[in-house]
Amino acid sequence: MLNKVQLIGFTGSEPEIRQAGQTRVAVLRIATSRYTKKDGERRDYTTWHTVEVWNQGAVTWLANRGLATGTKVFVEGEIRNERFTDEAGQDRFFSKVVVATAGHELKSLDRPSDNDADAED
Repeated sequence: MLNKVQLIGFTGSEPEIRQAGQTRVAVLRIATSRYTKKDGERRDYTTWHTVEVWNQGAVTWLANRGLATGTKVFVEGEIRNERFTDEAGQDRFFSKVVVATAGHELKSLDRPSDNDADAED
């Protein structure tokens, strides 16, 4: 089976780095867009993606170098669907992109010569 997603988009804010037990994880918001053209009028549609980075080489790179808001990035990972119950007792569902294994990567396209984010653990 194959579960793989590749995105090129722009960061919506600087990465949030937090502890998850003994491991650090970075969370990014990435915006991608598509457009349609009807009657000569262009209409843009933006989609926001939550990206969790578990690859420790990439987390260390983000902690040391950061990614400014609006940085163009390439993300390769897998899609995971999560579910939780909110305060009102309603089930909520969301999808995220997870960068966790050796085949996954995160690269800045604005600073390609600076990329160590795809380093292996």
